[in-house]
Amino acid sequence: MKSLLIAPRFPWPPYTGDRLRASVWISALAADGDVALIAPHGTIPADVPLRFYEARSSTTRAIRGAMTVLHENLPLQCLLGAPYDWPRAIADARREMGPFDVTIVLLSRMHPWVRKSLEGRTILDAVDSLRRSAGERRKAASPLTRWLWNIEERRVARIEREAARAYGQVVVVSEDETSDFGGAVAVAVSVTVTAKPLDDAARNYDFGFRGRLPYFANADATAWLLGEIWPAIRALHPSATLIIGGAEASRALRNDARRSGVTLISPVEDIASFARNIRVALMPLRYGSGQSSKVLEAAEAGCAIVGSPTALRGLGALAPYTRIESSALGIARAAVELLTDADARARMTARLRETISSHYERSEALGRLCAIAAGKVR
Repeated sequence: MKSLLIAPRFPWPPYTGDRLRASVWISALAADGDVALIAPHGTIPADVPLRFYEARSSTTRAIRGAMTVLHENLPLQCLLGAPYDWPRAIADARREMGPFDVTIVLLSRMHPWVRKSLEGRTILDAVDSLRRSAGERRKAASPLTRWLWNIEERRVARIEREAARAYGQVVVVSEDETSDFGGAVAVAVSVTVTAKPLDDAARNYDFGFRGRLPYFANADATAWLLGEIWPAIRALHPSATLIIGGAEASRALRNDARRSGVTLISPVEDIASFARNIRVALMPLRYGSGQSSKVLEAAEAGCAIVGSPTALRGLGALAPYTRIESSALGIARAAVELLTDADARARMTARLRETISSHYERSEALGRLCAIAAGKVR
C-alpha cells in the first residue's frame, strides 16, 4: 500500500498532539507499505522509512493565504498553514511516488489548503474537535477577547463540517467527539503509549507536571499549580519537592518556579525518563479537548495521578484508578495523601499500568490505524 500523509507541522520531536499523531501514523503506515510525508521543513530521523516532500514557505503565499482567510471567513488558525506551498509538494509526491492508495490529512484547519489537491481515498484525522478547542479557549479568554473566540468557534465548526463531507473517513482521538463532524463517518483511535518495564530506580521528585508550557491550557495549569496548589501542598507537607517540565518555558515562568522552590526543566529531552522520576503526577488542567497524552505517559511511567475532571476527559478506562479533584485544596490533599501512603500509591500505579496495557497500548493503535488506512474500518 502506498500512503501519503500531510502534516501541518514537522512531526519530530513529537511534543504536541498533532506531531505525536503524525509519528504514530507513519509507524502504522510504514509497516504495510511505502509512505510519503508532506510537512514543513525538518530533518527526518535516520531510522524512519519514508520519502519526505517539504512544503516550502514564502511571504507571497502567506499574503495570498491571508487574503483567502479574509475572503472566505476562514478560522484564523488556518493562517498557520497559509505560508506553505502544499499543492506543489503534493504534486511532487504524486509525480515521484504516486498514485497513492490513500491520503491522510492531519487537522481540519489544513483542509482549505489541500482541498483542491485531494484525489482517491482520503482520511481526515482531526485529532480532536477544533470547535471544542476553540470553545475551551473562549472560556479561558479575557472578556476583551472572548468575542473573538466566539467568532472563531463558529468558523471552525463550519470548516469541520465542510471538511468532513470531503473525506471518506474522519478519525479523532476521543469517542466523545465522533459526533462533532456533521454526520460524517467518524471513528475514534485513542492516544496511546508504549508500555515498558519499570526499574527499581529511586524517584527524586514527589510531584511533577509536564506539557508544552506556552499552550494556553498548560499555561493556565502551571499558573494554578504554582499560585494555589503548590502553596497548599507545602503547607501540608513542607519538605515536598516539585518538578515542572516542557518545551518553550518563558523567562517569567522560570522566575516564578525559582521563587517557589520548584525545579523547572525546559526542554525535556526524554519524556519517559522525566516521568519515571516522579512519584505523584499532578494534572491540574481546567481547559482542553480530545485526550491528554501527558496523563497516559504518567500512568505508563508508574506515577500515581491526581487530576482535574478535565485532565481525565476521554480517558474513561483510566479515570477510575486516579484521584479526581476540582479544587486546589482538594488536589493538594489528595496528592499528599498518596505521597505519604506508599501502599495506596503502589496499588494505584499497578492498576494504571494494567489499564495502559489493556486499553492504551501503542501496538493496538498502530493496527487500527493501518486497518483504517486500508479501508477495513468504517
